[in-house]
Amino acid sequence: MMIDTSQRAILRSLWFHGALSRSELHDLTGMTPNAVGNEVLQLQRLGLVKELGPKPSTGGRPQIPLILDPSSRRILGISIEPGRVEIAELGLNGDLTVAPISKMVEAEGRLLPTATRLARSYCVRRTLMAAASITGLIDHLTGSILLSSSAPHQNQLSTSVLLKGLDDVPLIIGNDLHAAAGRWAVTHRSQLQEDTLLIAFDDGRMGAVMVINGRPNHGCIIGANELGHTRFPVQTPMCYCGQSGCMERIFSREFLGADVAPAEFTNRVQAAAADDGKSIEMIKLLIMACANAVNFVRPSRLVLASRFMASNSFSQRLTNGIRESVLPHLAERVQIDSWDIKVAGSAETAAWLGLASLLFESWESYPSTVAAGAQHAPVM
Repeated sequence: MMIDTSQRAILRSLWFHGALSRSELHDLTGMTPNAVGNEVLQLQRLGLVKELGPKPSTGGRPQIPLILDPSSRRILGISIEPGRVEIAELGLNGDLTVAPISKMVEAEGRLLPTATRLARSYCVRRTLMAAASITGLIDHLTGSILLSSSAPHQNQLSTSVLLKGLDDVPLIIGNDLHAAAGRWAVTHRSQLQEDTLLIAFDDGRMGAVMVINGRPNHGCIIGANELGHTRFPVQTPMCYCGQSGCMERIFSREFLGADVAPAEFTNRVQAAAADDGKSIEMIKLLIMACANAVNFVRPSRLVLASRFMASNSFSQRLTNGIRESVLPHLAERVQIDSWDIKVAGSAETAAWLGLASLLFESWESYPSTVAAGAQHAPVM
């Protein structure tokens, strides 16, 4: 299934503005009335939009509103992370239609086959496309996974098993931060024209992505993707990248102590008591890493995405610390936002990557991999 630029403009208008008539779509998109009618007809045939009842007439032909069809076509989200695979299904209106289902996987070599088997069991006629997220670095020409904490002992892990397993269902593959960026772009229309640095972190996880004109930048390692491998001169457990002192090993339970449980880690992060030296050090280094990234890429907006941002005290401590640590002219200009969201291992967020690729051109594209493994071009 191929979605062209005009059809995408209609889908994007319906997403951001809600129900619209063909006349209103003509005004918003600049397309001719005939072109709007033809493209809407094609989108209806594909099951992407549907008509509502006509509006009351004020004289002349009654207008018939159109909306994204929330039930006809769905997006399958696949999340692959260390030791676990999760799937979920998202409607075109952003609502979950299949709640997340996860499966533990002990052998890293079985992650992709398990993801394929689980996804295949939920791929049905209504599945429009699948979107998979995985931690680490991905070759954006082929979709090959170059380095990932999900499979640290395998180099250039091929995604062909996923492509072949899903047959003719188009597949988008991105790392978990690009999936989060897709979700952010689709839900924050007013900020799409701003250069935005999105930093996400959780226990043993940290990364960043730069969103420029509503698209993820596949650029520098400091400001995009691998912020978690910024190193500081402190002792940490060895990272899967082969180094010690990586930021994502600092912001982790192991940094606080070998026997720290997940609940204790959460409590100590949010409290950061004055007598808890390790927690204070950990948060100071988190602030430094975020501030360094802002100083380097100089975004208009910084989005801090984490479940920990639900804590007002932690959110304020982190935000204030970053603003005090960045360059003075940036401290005055950069808008800092908190986003309470679970990024790591979220199949729901992976599905939003697919929705972003449906609404925005050139979000993620791996033409050579897709051409080798799928019968139809992806929804791009």
